[in-house]
Amino acid sequence: MEPERSLRLSIWEGALAVLFLNWSTGVIITGYALALGASPQALAFLGALPFLAQLLAPLALLLPGGRKALVVRLSLWARLLFLPAALAAFLPEGGRIPFLLLFAALSQLLAAPVGVLWLSWMADLVAEERRGRYFGLRNALLGLVGTLGNLLGGMVADRLPSPWGYQAVLLLGVGAGLLSVHLLRLQAEPRETPSPSPKEALRAAWHDAPYRRYLGLVFLWYGAVMVGGPFVIPYFVQVGGLSMTEVGLWTVISALSGLLFGPLWGRVADREGHKAVLFRTAGVAALMPGLWLMGSQAFPWPIWLSALTDALAWSGLNAALANAVLAQAPKEAQKGYLTLYWLALGLGGLCGSLLAGSVAGLGLGPSPYHLPILLSLGLRLLVALRFRSL
Repeated sequence: MEPERSLRLSIWEGALAVLFLNWSTGVIITGYALALGASPQALAFLGALPFLAQLLAPLALLLPGGRKALVVRLSLWARLLFLPAALAAFLPEGGRIPFLLLFAALSQLLAAPVGVLWLSWMADLVAEERRGRYFGLRNALLGLVGTLGNLLGGMVADRLPSPWGYQAVLLLGVGAGLLSVHLLRLQAEPRETPSPSPKEALRAAWHDAPYRRYLGLVFLWYGAVMVGGPFVIPYFVQVGGLSMTEVGLWTVISALSGLLFGPLWGRVADREGHKAVLFRTAGVAALMPGLWLMGSQAFPWPIWLSALTDALAWSGLNAALANAVLAQAPKEAQKGYLTLYWLALGLGGLCGSLLAGSVAGLGLGPSPYHLPILLSLGLRLLVALRFRSL
């Protein structure tokens, strides 16, 4: 029965978890922050939180206990800690955004080691020769669930008085996240390969020169993405004229397309390797901001077209970035490799988000969002070309 039973449960667990993650870090929380009066700098900080949290990824090497037990415990408390953030609208106006940012940050910081622990767990559960296909299918299905959730969340947010609609969706997301923790408890954990001490695992990964170059590109890539990343949804709403329901529909189009593209990229990865997928999908993701900048309230079609390019890019890119780590990591030092990967990702995204806030504050362009998105396009192209050398 194993590992098939656990792999099926992992898809159901991920479907519930992605509702919490999407709503607490994506479209809904951004709309909620806008409804509470967030400035471009506050939006940039909100976008930086997932990356700031990854700076605590090395805790995965230090915390006592098995991978499964830690993932369950940390996920449970991270989701409970998000509850106060959903209640920020009840505070006096001046305290709403700081309160929202504080508890959103605490929730994500607590969950930071989960990525390393969960990937290590899943790497033992999924046979290497089928990782591309399994994660391609899982990511595509989770993308569909998450974006259907965004559509539902956007419809609720549009139909209920603001910001109460956002709060209802965020509270529902916490409930889904808690149910996903229960499904995590039901999955099997294979016996963990004995690993060296945290210091030795990190040293082995850092002394791997090709892997160090890969980490540098991961850092640069997420930095480039997040120069414009915090402003995509505000751009869609305030420049493109999309309602929150339409933003949700945009994500549904992307997810439905991802159901086609994700498994295709998975087969390419199993046949040609994850680095081949990485270069191709990064090229598409690099050009995508150009479509956003072409869109406006009077001419929104480039924004809608970008939903297809979003699916084509990220349905393969997310899995390729992580699987490229697993392909390079010796089994005994896997956690060290994964920890450095999440650190590079987090540092890159954090630096990009900080730069985003500074660039938006210059006040250049038709909106505060045009210049950061244009800069992101140029930086993405430069890094995407470097992926070819891997």
